[in-house]
Amino acid sequence: MKYYSRLLIISLLLSTAYSASKKHFTDRQIAAMVPKYFDRDHNSPNIQRIRIYGKEDQKYFHLEIDVNRNRYLGELDYTLSAMANIAQYAKFPFDKFVVVMHPAIKSDEPEMLETNAKCAIDYFIHKRISYKRWSEKCTKISSDFEIFVAPSAPELGAEETSDTGSNKNNLVKLVLFVSILAVCIGFLLKRKSR
Repeated sequence: MKYYSRLLIISLLLSTAYSASKKHFTDRQIAAMVPKYFDRDHNSPNIQRIRIYGKEDQKYFHLEIDVNRNRYLGELDYTLSAMANIAQYAKFPFDKFVVVMHPAIKSDEPEMLETNAKCAIDYFIHKRISYKRWSEKCTKISSDFEIFVAPSAPELGAEETSDTGSNKNNLVKLVLFVSILAVCIGFLLKRKSR
């Protein structure tokens, strides 16, 4: 009987841990969250483009924004903070954040900032590193776009099937776990009533 009660307690703890675990989102869900995040604040920059892609075995989170010369740094910081906030919930973590800043004055050239995603999350969210260390070690600003060429967009059909397949697989696991838990509880109750 002690064995079954231990099994029941472990099963209940595992089921609680499963439901309380941190929610993780797919790349498509992350991309859909960005405009909603920016719409909450009237000081946020306008988004021109959102891309999530892989290049050279690294996963990129790419945003293109319009920047005002007067609020240039504030808009960049807001964008990177938003990317760090949203990206920390990604199902598969990002390796790099890329922000392309298009100035309001058409004669100025756009600039690109590339930063290490883990480093940016440590700076903006967890406050584990200083601004000086983050800006010196983790970021690279350039106006030369030939160094950085993003790959073409993948077909959407392939990504959709993997997302739905993953969701169905998780649902099957959850149903199986609940069924096994119900059988164990029923067995224990039947055995106890004897």
